[in-house]
Amino acid sequence: MFEPVKSHENLSIGIIEQIIKTINNGELKPGDKLPTEKEMCAIFSVSRTVIRDALKTMLGLGMVTIRHGVGTFINQVDRVEDANQLISFLHISQGTCEEMLKVREIIESQAVIWCTQNASKQDIRKLEDIVKKGKEVEEANESKLALLDAEFHLKIVEATGNKVMMRLMINLLDLLGENRSKVLMVPGRQRLSVLDHETIVDAIKQRDPILAQKRMLYHLENVRNAIQAKAEAISSEI
Repeated sequence: MFEPVKSHENLSIGIIEQIIKTINNGELKPGDKLPTEKEMCAIFSVSRTVIRDALKTMLGLGMVTIRHGVGTFINQVDRVEDANQLISFLHISQGTCEEMLKVREIIESQAVIWCTQNASKQDIRKLEDIVKKGKEVEEANESKLALLDAEFHLKIVEATGNKVMMRLMINLLDLLGENRSKVLMVPGRQRLSVLDHETIVDAIKQRDPILAQKRMLYHLENVRNAIQAKAEAISSEI
């Protein structure tokens, strides 16, 4: 019924599309119970985080009902029309990577200005510590590098003192998660990111918001270019 999702896909969308397909062809019917999270991890060859993201999206689309402690069950979906509409809505609701990067530029270019103006000495020391840890981590340790990268950007937003911006940034990094991971797998990219982070912290320490913004935009442009290069490389392999 199901098969492992391909690494070049958006993993959670790949899972949802397979489930929609099984509903469309009648293999899954209203009231049927989906496999457990652990079973789906094995079936689709993905992490539990990806499975939970897929389940959360399907719940939001009305595709499933989750009964805690019991399981996840398929809701009533008309086989062809509704299923096709769900697939279309799924892609629209996720937004493109390019759209997310543009929103990220808006948020972080302003966040770094407010951080420069409002960050305490303790905030700056924390940013310096994150950069220091990034330099010490071996490049092969992708999960640790990804965590430090997210921690750096979240700390800048946290130091602005704006709780709404912090919430937006958390959600945005979650949406960008798969693409950020791909970028961190590009040889040498993480070291370049750490160096970019170091220059941003230096501008924050100088309390120079214009310089800090300039360096943040330069860093995000580097990330954008790396994502595009990775996407092109994957496309050429398909």
